[in-house]
Amino acid sequence: MHLVYIDDSKDEKTCCFSAIILPAALWVDALDHLLAFRRAIKASHGVYMQLEMHATDWLGGRGNVAPQTIVRSERAIIFRKALEHIALLPECRIINAHGRRSQELMLFERMCNRIQRNMQVRDSRAMLISDEGKNFDSLVRRLRRYNPIPGRFGGTLARPLDRIIEDVVYRDSKKSLFIQAADFCAFSLLRFESPTPKIEKLGLADSFLALDHVLEKRAFGGDPRKLGIIRC
Repeated sequence: MHLVYIDDSKDEKTCCFSAIILPAALWVDALDHLLAFRRAIKASHGVYMQLEMHATDWLGGRGNVAPQTIVRSERAIIFRKALEHIALLPECRIINAHGRRSQELMLFERMCNRIQRNMQVRDSRAMLISDEGKNFDSLVRRLRRYNPIPGRFGGTLARPLDRIIEDVVYRDSKKSLFIQAADFCAFSLLRFESPTPKIEKLGLADSFLALDHVLEKRAFGGDPRKLGIIRC
């Protein structure tokens, strides 16, 4: 059994998803790992343990995050360290998707198909856990029953999502370090693909590459960057 934590990051034109895949048997170890990072930045910078670390606000310098001010250059260092820490989660793999904002549902569908394939390879099942405020239930239910995909030699093949169990579980990101971690991954992908002057000034345009060794690069062989980023 695997748990898959999903979040997105968007700008006016672009949508990105990141899905962090973790073995359920190692969930407590993974939680302890994220808590250790939070304790470390509390000790070094005073960052509140209960703070929701949302990438856009964190790097934008917004919010009461600690008893003292943490300047943006320090926030950038912590952001990169957070990604490096996520990449050390036990037996973690990350599937990513990038496309136009208008293609959000198509991106999610393709990501679900790659999660399905990943579970087939592992001979496992997955439960999807997403941030509140979204609803992919009807899509996932349809794909569980009817999911035609293009065949290699033409035509279509029936590939229902039998490896994804239950409806998507929605959680308040304030209460989930794993969804916050997925948000950091998705934001790093967004700015890897579409860097802004502010992100370049902070030295974070390539921060997504901190996740390199846990990226599921087989998720999409057509990715020109050879990082497995699903595209449509």
